[in-house]
Amino acid sequence: MRRSALVRLALGGGFLLLLLGVVTACGGGGAAEKKATPESPIASEPGWLAYQTDPGDLFSIKLHLVRADGSQDHAIATKLSGAVRHPDFSPDGSRLAFDQLAPEESAYVYVARGDGSNAKRLSLESAVPGRGEYWQPAWSPDGSRLAVSTDAGPIGEFGPARFGLAIVDVDSKEVTQVLDHKSAEGQDQFASWSPDGKRLAFYRVRSKSGQDQVQGIGQTAVFVVNIDGSGLRRLTPWNMLAGDPDWSPKGDLIAFSTRPLLNFTSGRSELYTIRPDGSGMRALTSHGADGPRATQPQWTPDGEAILYTRANQSLTTRHVWAIDRTGGKDAPVLTEESAYTQPVLQPR
Repeated sequence: MRRSALVRLALGGGFLLLLLGVVTACGGGGAAEKKATPESPIASEPGWLAYQTDPGDLFSIKLHLVRADGSQDHAIATKLSGAVRHPDFSPDGSRLAFDQLAPEESAYVYVARGDGSNAKRLSLESAVPGRGEYWQPAWSPDGSRLAVSTDAGPIGEFGPARFGLAIVDVDSKEVTQVLDHKSAEGQDQFASWSPDGKRLAFYRVRSKSGQDQVQGIGQTAVFVVNIDGSGLRRLTPWNMLAGDPDWSPKGDLIAFSTRPLLNFTSGRSELYTIRPDGSGMRALTSHGADGPRATQPQWTPDGEAILYTRANQSLTTRHVWAIDRTGGKDAPVLTEESAYTQPVLQPR
């Protein structure tokens, strides 16, 4: 088994062993028209809404674009094998980055036009000696760089030896490592840039042992770090099980969820905001232990609302909802099919 399959199933997020079981049970999104609900707070937005769905197994996850009113839904990058995942639009909306994971292959980062066409792989394999994979791309505020999750080192029984975060210059392909640490410290996931381009928010997954990683037993917490690797700071307690941070366009808040869907297949998931200095934590949802799970928050480009994935406890349905930045209005966006995840709205 090559690096990518082992990384994802052993640690990548360790808990992707559990994710594999989840996605095979969900079914989901064909090419039929998706109709946004009338109360959708983004229904009048002119751009594309990117999301991912899966027809039945981990390596069949695909990306879709749909108009914010639910029309013109279609899959993109359909010629790529394996899973096509984790979309992020550039700040001007002209480009779309995502990653690809195929069986027996490494994970790769792609950049396409904003409409999903002309996807090209960033050839980064030899940019840093010994560096293994790059995934979960996130655009910088100036649209010139991508923050990515990384792994490196020899593959052991429970995954690679090292994890971290890096910044990729899209034009030069130069890779600058931000964080690089032993896998025992945890895996860094889903970086999000501060609007001034000086810091990254991300979450770390840690486990007590390699066996815990395989069984999906662990903790998650939200961190911030300067792009030169200094100033690493944890914002949330480990026992809160926080993840999926996204920095607001205004820079004043970081949205996050508890029990991120990538790592936990059950349990209470709520949305929160917190200031970048760790103060002012505020709950946006209160669905309870038996209520729907609110995960994968993504700010809308104007910073007035947060798109998120709402799932039932059995994870047989996962829909896109939007909530305003104060938690006051919470409304469905896409609900027609059973599985929509990782929503992100194209900037105007």
